[in-house]
Amino acid sequence: MDRSYQFRRRLAAQLLGVALAGISAAGAQGCGNDVETPGSGGQGGQGGAGNGGFGGGSVVETITECFAWPQAEAGSGGAGGVGGAGGSGGAGGSGGAGGSMVPPCPPKDAALMYVEAGGPSSCGAVVKTDGTFANGECCYEMDVTTCGVGRPFLVEGRARAASRTRARSTWMESALPAPDLTGLSPDERALLAAAWTRDGLLEHASIASFGRFALELLAVGAPAELVERAHEAALDEVRHARLAFALASAYAGEPIGPGAFPFAGGSLPVSADLADVAARAVREGCIGETLASLLAAEQAARATDPAARQALAAIAEDEAKHAELAWRAVAWALRSGDASVARAVRAAFAEAFAAGATLDVQAGGAGALEAHGRPEAAALRASMERALAEVVQPAAAALLGSLSAPESQERAERG
Repeated sequence: MDRSYQFRRRLAAQLLGVALAGISAAGAQGCGNDVETPGSGGQGGQGGAGNGGFGGGSVVETITECFAWPQAEAGSGGAGGVGGAGGSGGAGGSGGAGGSMVPPCPPKDAALMYVEAGGPSSCGAVVKTDGTFANGECCYEMDVTTCGVGRPFLVEGRARAASRTRARSTWMESALPAPDLTGLSPDERALLAAAWTRDGLLEHASIASFGRFALELLAVGAPAELVERAHEAALDEVRHARLAFALASAYAGEPIGPGAFPFAGGSLPVSADLADVAARAVREGCIGETLASLLAAEQAARATDPAARQALAAIAEDEAKHAELAWRAVAWALRSGDASVARAVRAAFAEAFAAGATLDVQAGGAGALEAHGRPEAAALRASMERALAEVVQPAAAALLGSLSAPESQERAERG
C-alpha cells in the first residue's frame, strides 16, 4: 500500500516549483539539454537498497570493484635470434618469442573516475590498492561508506560520526512521549534500540555537516537567505538527534547519547569552489535528503506507536525543508556560476541516476517493528523507487533539461 502518497505529491510539487523558478531566473546560465535523466532519454536505475541501516549512521564496507579496460593489441615481437650453427646433423637454435603489451591500469588515485562505487547511497569511497589487470578488467579494493537519512559529514570521502555512549541523558528529547513497550520482546527492543541509536548518530553528524555547509555558502558568496536556512537546518538536526536518542534510550532501558565528534585533527575542511559545493549539494541534498524525507514519511505512515510516529513525522517534514534548501542552493549556483558549475551539477545528477539512486535501508518487519517505525525493507525500497521516479527525476529534468548550454558559449568565446 502506498502510505506516503499525499506527502510525496506535495513535495514533488514543491521541488518542481523551485526547479522551474531556478530556470526562469537562470536565463542563459545553465548546463544544456543533453543531461541524461530518466524520462528524458537518460538511463535511470531504481536499484534496490543495501543491507545496512536506513537512517542508521554510516557503514564502511571493503569491496572489490572492477571495470572494463581495453587491452591494447599485442605488440610485434622482437626479431627471432639467429640460430646457432648446427653441428653434424644438429638443428639451428630457435628465434626469440615476440613480446606483448598490456596497458597498465589507471593509478588508484584516478580509479574513481572510472568505477561507480556504491551509487548515491554511498557517502564516499576510498581506493586502497593499485589496479590489477585480468580478463580485460582493472580491479581495485576500496572502502565504501553507505549512509542513510541526514546529511553526512565527509572527510576525504569518508563519513564521520561519533560513537554511542551510555548515561548521556542530555541528548534526549524530554517533550517526546515514551513509546509503548507493551508486547515487545527483548530481541525486538534490542533491534529498535540499535536502529534508533544509528539514526541518532547520523542526525548528530548532520549538525556538523550543515555547520560546514553554512561556512561554504559564505565562502562562495551565497545570499543571506541560504546561509540562514543552513543554520536553521543544523538546529533541526539537533532536534532530530534528540528525538532518536530519546527513543533509543526508551527501548534500551538506559540513557544513550553521542560521544565527542571525531573532527579530523581538530580541523574543519571548507570548500570555496562553487562547482564542488553545488555538486555535493546535488548528491547529499537534492537526492539524499529528498529520498530521506520520503522514506521517513513512509515509516511514519506505517507506525502506530504515538512516540515513533510523532518523531518520524517531524523528521520527514524537516528533511523536506532541507531538500528544498539544497535545490534552491543548486539553482542559485547555476545562476551565479560559470560553465564548470553547470558541468559539475549535470555530472552529479547523471552519475546518480545511472548508478540507481538508493538509500541504505535496514530490514525491519511486520507487526511490532513496523508499529514502532521499522517496516519491512521491501516496503521502504518500493517507497524509495516511487520517490526517485516521481519526485527527484522530474525536478532534475526541470532544472537541467531546458537550460541553454554555457559550454557552447564558452567554446565560441575561445574561438
